[in-house]
Amino acid sequence: MRVKRIILSGSLLLLSIALTCAVFYVVKNHQKQSRLIESELKFNANFVSIWLQTAFNHSNFVLTQLSKDLTQDGFAQLALSDNHYQEQAEVFELHYQTLMNAIHVFAVDKECVLLKTKTIGGVDLSSREYCQRLQNNNEEVTSIITAPFKDVLNRNVVVQGVKITDKKGAFAGIVGLLTDFTFFTRALRSAHLSEGSTITILSRDFTVLATSVPRYFPIGETMDFDYVPYQKINGLKYNQELLFDSNKKYNGAYQGVFVKKVSDLPFIILVTKAKNYWFTPLYITIATVFSLILALLFFLMKNAVYFHKLNIKAEHYSKLALFDELTGSCNRRCFENKMSGFIEEYHSRKKVFSIALFDIDYFKKINDTYGHDTGDEVLRLFSQACETVCTPDDHFARLGGDEFVMLLANTNAVDAELRLNCLLNTIRNIEISINEQSVKVTSSIGVTEVNNRIFDSCKLLNKADEALYEAKRLGRNQVSISVIETEH
Repeated sequence: MRVKRIILSGSLLLLSIALTCAVFYVVKNHQKQSRLIESELKFNANFVSIWLQTAFNHSNFVLTQLSKDLTQDGFAQLALSDNHYQEQAEVFELHYQTLMNAIHVFAVDKECVLLKTKTIGGVDLSSREYCQRLQNNNEEVTSIITAPFKDVLNRNVVVQGVKITDKKGAFAGIVGLLTDFTFFTRALRSAHLSEGSTITILSRDFTVLATSVPRYFPIGETMDFDYVPYQKINGLKYNQELLFDSNKKYNGAYQGVFVKKVSDLPFIILVTKAKNYWFTPLYITIATVFSLILALLFFLMKNAVYFHKLNIKAEHYSKLALFDELTGSCNRRCFENKMSGFIEEYHSRKKVFSIALFDIDYFKKINDTYGHDTGDEVLRLFSQACETVCTPDDHFARLGGDEFVMLLANTNAVDAELRLNCLLNTIRNIEISINEQSVKVTSSIGVTEVNNRIFDSCKLLNKADEALYEAKRLGRNQVSISVIETEH
């Protein structure tokens, strides 16, 4: 039992250590993955921010060169003839081809009237804020990028414009381009910057300009603030960054959200990534713990089988230690333990008992005549016959050879004599046939009773032995009593 408890306690300790390690692993992995996700979100936002800055800086450079060329060509003095329109249109088309993010390169005269440069002209743009700002002849403002608006073709566009001046430096018009972010959407969807990430470009009023997931962020519409709270991202400052979690699931998971205001441009970068990165370590942990539990169960079952076999062996050896292997009755050691118990009961409660010694008559002769196998069979049958008359409180044992003993609980010598005479009749009925010869069995029995004078086991056995000797002297096959007188 002690070994079982040690094994069980050790297994539970090992399991608790494994569970602790599993929890520690999940927590540490969660922290590690959180840091990785944060780094990934920041990297993607910075990458797209630099990409936008590079694209618009390039556009601004091309428009600036085109503005200088138009100034040198005397743009302010050009007559508005079809030939001049055609010449300028060819120049704009050439520059248009170098600008990946442009859907239209155009020119505006000093009255803010759109010139026919590529597809459309003659439209009055004087009410446009970008035209008014550049028309004010503020020397510090030479270029502009607008917030998204609907153009004459009802497209959601952004204008990037550069002022054209005459040779005296006065406002002569604007050269600009339209961007509807179709190019950026295609680029974002094909870039695959990181698996599971979504990247969206927003205007300052949170209109979706480009995105890698139009399903959740439709282009041209205001962002759904159920996913990303308005109060969190409103009022972003120059180059400001925010990191938080989405309020709702989309694409089946809550999202980690990173928002960045692009420097010098009226755009906001929104990058998200599903927060299901802890599933993998959790699954690994569950699989590991489950495997460990299975291993422990296998180990415990194997030990249970081992201990079961050990118990069977222990019971077998215990039987060998306390029971006679031939007859199955208790042996001398077992009898001595029982005898001590009977005497203690007599000491404490004055429970009377008798003790009877048995000898099988002429047993040596049976062995010599018919062999030890027959003798062994006689011993077995004799023991079975004696066991049948024992009550649950009685005790029968083989002391050795053909010598047996019986403790009769709550029985005085007289009552014991009556019971044992009945037993003698049973013993006389034992018959073994050997080579057409019949072997009969009888027994001599000596009985004595415990009392105040004699309650020592050795003395009781001696008195019973004296009675047994008397039964043999009187002719065997009978019961003899040795009565001990009680002191007065």
